Amino acid sequence: MDYSNFCKKDPEQTGVDELRAYFQSMLIDGNHKPGSVKMGYFALRFLFTNIYHKEWAKEYLPTPKVAKTLPLVLSKDEVADVLAAIDNFKHRTIIMLLYSTGARVSESVNIKLTDIDSKRMQVNIQEGKGLKQRKVPLSPVLLSVLRAYYKKYKPQYYLFEGAGGKGTHLGITAVRTICTNARHRTPHIKKPYTPHTFRHSFATHHLEQGTNLLVIQRLMGHSDLSNTLKYLHVQQLNTGQVINPLDTLEGLEGLCQNK
Repeated sequence: MDYSNFCKKDPEQTGVDELRAYFQSMLIDGNHKPGSVKMGYFALRFLFTNIYHKEWAKEYLPTPKVAKTLPLVLSKDEVADVLAAIDNFKHRTIIMLLYSTGARVSESVNIKLTDIDSKRMQVNIQEGKGLKQRKVPLSPVLLSVLRAYYKKYKPQYYLFEGAGGKGTHLGITAVRTICTNARHRTPHIKKPYTPHTFRHSFATHHLEQGTNLLVIQRLMGHSDLSNTLKYLHVQQLNTGQVINPLDTLEGLEGLCQNK
């Protein structure tokens, strides 16, 4: 319902009481998401201050608060179940990489063969449009998987080549489809996981293993620590050796080689 229909009169003739009642009705009727309420708030504030040239009483009309939801995270057992449900070796490998590196799906499909440094045991991840890079540890388990993957698929430039072969990479939509198909094969996992869920799980499992929060910030490529704090599900952080979550999964013996 728009504001004029709600008030049953010309919006220019309304004031604080009508505006407050309108926003309250949007918040309690269950038909509007908090984000939509906030957008409506700013639209009406612009209308009243810039078009009607009326004063906007902030003390009576505070900005609606948008509730922040916690990231969706899979347990370690659930991650292992998802991997076991993916028969295609290439598809399984990219999900392993997402979980092992914490890469965004857009970053993962742009990884090149030269980004895998087995001597230094690092993966180079390009952020955005090549303006920034970060390095994350290369899991020994993932390295074993990648070697088997290379023997089978022989990629030439991008690690995960697209249908066009050399010079093309797997599309983001294709990776999302991998997760969609995996969800159909893991009905016991009720969480609607997506490729980005493995990034959230990577960060959370690192925290649960005692990895320092500042280390996780660097691994995730967060410029602001506040973005990393949302993964703070445990209070005590141990300062020990960083252990890659993929290396701690059980039941991967038959999944690290192409069948």
